[in-house]
Amino acid sequence: MTDTSETRTPEEILALVREVEQEAPGGAETLFMAAMLADASLPYDFALSVDGTPHNPALINPAAAFFAATAIMDPIIERGLALADADNQVFILAPGVRETLRGSLTPEQALEWGGRAVYALNLVLPDADPQHWPMVEWLMPHILACRDLAVDPGVVTAAANRVLHQAGFSLHFQQRHQEGAVLLEAALDADIRAKGERHPDITADLEGLGTVYWAAGDLARAETAFRDCLALQREIFTENNPASAPILNSLAMVLQAAGRNDEAERTLRDCLALLRGAGAERHPATASCLNNLALVLEGAGRTREALGAALQSLELNGSLYGELHPDTASGHNVVALLLDGVGDGAGAEDHFRKSLAIRERLYGNDHPETAQAECNLALFLASARREAEAFDHFERGFSAYEYSLGPDHPYMETALAGMIEFLEQAAAADSPLGERARARLKAIVQRAG
Repeated sequence: MTDTSETRTPEEILALVREVEQEAPGGAETLFMAAMLADASLPYDFALSVDGTPHNPALINPAAAFFAATAIMDPIIERGLALADADNQVFILAPGVRETLRGSLTPEQALEWGGRAVYALNLVLPDADPQHWPMVEWLMPHILACRDLAVDPGVVTAAANRVLHQAGFSLHFQQRHQEGAVLLEAALDADIRAKGERHPDITADLEGLGTVYWAAGDLARAETAFRDCLALQREIFTENNPASAPILNSLAMVLQAAGRNDEAERTLRDCLALLRGAGAERHPATASCLNNLALVLEGAGRTREALGAALQSLELNGSLYGELHPDTASGHNVVALLLDGVGDGAGAEDHFRKSLAIRERLYGNDHPETAQAECNLALFLASARREAEAFDHFERGFSAYEYSLGPDHPYMETALAGMIEFLEQAAAADSPLGERARARLKAIVQRAG
């Protein structure tokens, strides 16, 4: 973007803005909204959220959206109030414009324009999804400005909550959990100020915040968030409401991660009792609770009890979803691990292979879930001294991780550590397999530099 503007006084800038108001009111509104956000680029689509224009450009003809945005943008660009990159359809306010416009507003006007700016930002911000990360990252300066606007002048609208919530989970999906938690805390604060502390939406905010704290390893805050969520649910929901089951499940897993297995088990059994009381014995939440109970019991060394819970969970998921479902695939994997733990190698292998086959059909060969199933089977085969088969599955699993996540993704560290440990053991053998393992280790070292 080229800056063709000259140094102008605030009075000259405001005079040009008044001209735009007469010629193209939408252009003036775009200026005031952009001024409330960060000193960073915005998409032309941002201008299409002003009053009297389409609220979702995706719902209209793309050519019409282009001409509508151009009609709004041209008057402010021609007067040097904004700098534009027409090829990429982005713009930024010219030097001095942002400060002048913000300085011209009363506190009441700042609150109004701040709210409208956040509303417009909400419309151009995509939902939290890893594939949308480049757009979210580009808009991050404005998202942080939205966080600041929620504090002063106090923009605590539904749009502000969504911007902060979606951006927080976008960071969470990028493994940037602590940064995500900061935005989710701001979203929760905005929701409480807008709706009060006893609104049902606050329970969803607390659940999401607890999940991100948990992922960040902040178990104390995760426990507090989940307990606060449960307390609020018990205040405003009916007794034995299945909506509390996911929170109890998550709380139990946090307690287990904190080494409090007895509390985790009691929490999961409370969850099962709640579901039975609600007549939800055949509910997905029951299957999830049983699966987590199996993990807790296995962690306590009660492998046969754990296997019984895991088999119940697998049967329930199979009846609810059928065999071709992610939860069924996960259930097969848990059962396989537990069967291996009680010495049933044949049964374990059967379930490991079923889990892999489901994930291959669901996701294809180059997906992290398939990669995980390949590596799980490889570890089992290695422990059974079937090194050649294990090598093949490790190769496929590692290649799938690398293809789908890239070499620098955090998940690659765990996959690489497992593969290197296997390769180092295999490389000691004086055999064709040892030669393969040594060659693969050498390739890994060379690639790492």
